[in-house]
Amino acid sequence: MRCLALVALCFVAVAYAQEVPQVNWGKCPELEPTAQEQRSKGDVIQQCLEKNPPPAEGASLTQEQIDAHRETITTCALKTEGWFGANNEYNYQRARKEIQSKNLKPESQILSKHDECSKEAKENFSDSSVPQVQLYQACMDYHITRICEIKITPPAGETSA
Repeated sequence: MRCLALVALCFVAVAYAQEVPQVNWGKCPELEPTAQEQRSKGDVIQQCLEKNPPPAEGASLTQEQIDAHRETITTCALKTEGWFGANNEYNYQRARKEIQSKNLKPESQILSKHDECSKEAKENFSDSSVPQVQLYQACMDYHITRICEIKITPPAGETSA
């Protein structure tokens, strides 16, 4: 399990030929994607961008349009990678197994947060898979970043959020 949103955003940035943030993986260096994982994720994002092209360059876009396109690409990538079952439900058990496969030092803490985040997401968005996954991923990103003490440095010329 990686900081999924961060990783996805990094690949989208690469697809748009932008610089990516520098990530210090802290206590969890096992989370750093391998070169093969980066290529594979980049290929998936590129396929999704080809299926769902961004608005024309120079077009006047609203924040809502930008957010909607990002959601479309993220959902496409998750579906392409098989994170949704036939019933269109997110595979939380796969996420748990991926966490366990990394042999992280703080694994028990992260698995506990996985259980909390998945429960919260299912309770808050029982009938809507996209917001459910967004909440789960945001929750996990927050906890993994905190537990692993991950530090993110924005690309030169950008300020941190």
